[in-house]
Amino acid sequence: MKLIPVIFLSLSANLCIMAEESSWPQWRGPERNGVSASKVKLADSWPEDGPKLLWESEYIPSGDDGGYGSVVAMNGKAFMSIVWHRQVPTKTRTVDNLVLRKLGARRTNLPKEVVDAMEKTRTNLSPRLRGTKLDEWAKKWIDENLDEKQKLLYGDYVISRFKKGSTAFPIEATNKLYSIKDKIFPNEKSFEEWLDEQGFDTKIHERILNQVPPTKKVAEDVILALDMKTGTTLWQSKLEGIPSGRNSSATPCVSNGFVYTVGSNRVFCVEAEKGKMVWDKQVGSTGGASSIMVTDGRAIALIDRLTAFDAKTGDKLWENTDITGRTASPALWKFKGRTEIVCNSRKSVIGVDASSGKTLWEAPGGGSSTPVASGDLLIVHAKDENAGIVCYRRAEKGVEQVWKFPKLTRRTDSSPIITDKYVFLFGAEMRLCLDLGTGKVLAKEVAKHDISSPIMADGKIFAYEIKGSFLDMVNANPDDFTEIGKTKVRALRCSSPAIVGSKLLVRMENRIACYELGE
Repeated sequence: MKLIPVIFLSLSANLCIMAEESSWPQWRGPERNGVSASKVKLADSWPEDGPKLLWESEYIPSGDDGGYGSVVAMNGKAFMSIVWHRQVPTKTRTVDNLVLRKLGARRTNLPKEVVDAMEKTRTNLSPRLRGTKLDEWAKKWIDENLDEKQKLLYGDYVISRFKKGSTAFPIEATNKLYSIKDKIFPNEKSFEEWLDEQGFDTKIHERILNQVPPTKKVAEDVILALDMKTGTTLWQSKLEGIPSGRNSSATPCVSNGFVYTVGSNRVFCVEAEKGKMVWDKQVGSTGGASSIMVTDGRAIALIDRLTAFDAKTGDKLWENTDITGRTASPALWKFKGRTEIVCNSRKSVIGVDASSGKTLWEAPGGGSSTPVASGDLLIVHAKDENAGIVCYRRAEKGVEQVWKFPKLTRRTDSSPIITDKYVFLFGAEMRLCLDLGTGKVLAKEVAKHDISSPIMADGKIFAYEIKGSFLDMVNANPDDFTEIGKTKVRALRCSSPAIVGSKLLVRMENRIACYELGE
């Protein structure tokens, strides 16, 4: 692959991953548990217009053009890894995920009878039903026609179709487009011929044609460094990558003077000082969201399979074929002088020997959430709804379940926070606090938290709400589980904030913003 270094300024820092007040060196912070090691006192309330904005970075793409990875920081520098997409002219035509989303063409697992009822209702809605009355009516329809799991997964989708009314993209047309998803037509004429064969009416024909661009995506795998004081870009390091869209959403890890990350189809490492390439290893997977972890000379990430690379050379050390997927991130479980790697697979959570990669145990779990540990207890937010939030204790052979809190879950969901007494979950449209030892519900509230994982500092939990529109500050105390701050930030929904001392780093749709949370 062609290396394209872009160096702007020189850094002088020896970066190392350790729990210190000025660091957030990896996904979910110093200990990968969402908790800051800082002892800095933060403000207990915010002004009416929210905490002070210190700076904003230059343009940084997200979503389909740059993924959803989160910011990390070490020794006065913030780091991001991005699969940076851009469009170039082409004669070919392709219906890809972005085209489908722009059209509003979405497929669901809703039963046919529910979809038919939804569409019949939508096409017969009175145009006079608008605003608040439409919202109330739509909620009632959902309550009467969807079960609790369907409400969680598809409630917003159904409401959006009712609001669009006659302009909603037809279900039949959606199914036809999915049949040629990602197919490359050699030119516009051949694509129009396919459209003509489908018998679409003129408006739908033109609507589709207008959304399929005369361009194609190319991409670069990028790591960049920002000055924490000003937000100025210090350097960028680039490799020629492949388009992977929003699927590539890894958060980097800073360790011992190097920055590690998962790109579009590679794992690579650069020097933290100037971004100089150290090693680059191609992988078979395309587009991963697993955030790499570095421990005892090994860089570990889930790239189809949980894989360990030599942190100095990038050589593959081991591969665990029991843990599969691309989105879950591994964590460490340290207790009684032992260290294990734990990671959610597709349907279970698995413990692995860090040296050999050998599977030590397997238990109900699964999904994209990152497990967290306290002593010999492990908390897993599971895709398995019968497990839900489950607490395990390490036993002589494998793990034993201490308690569980069954719950509905999404395809992807947030990671929990654990303290010496409590387990917090801000996700699945609720705020929840459980007793660590017993799993007893200590506090529970309805709230619009979903995929983004919360963080905790100075006894306060910070979390995005309503698809990243707001930042909430909540007391991390079940006896006073109150929201003490709320401000509009328009954060990138699927990313998570980072806190460095009193500075909060937030990834927006097209930049990074830094806020002051101190007193």
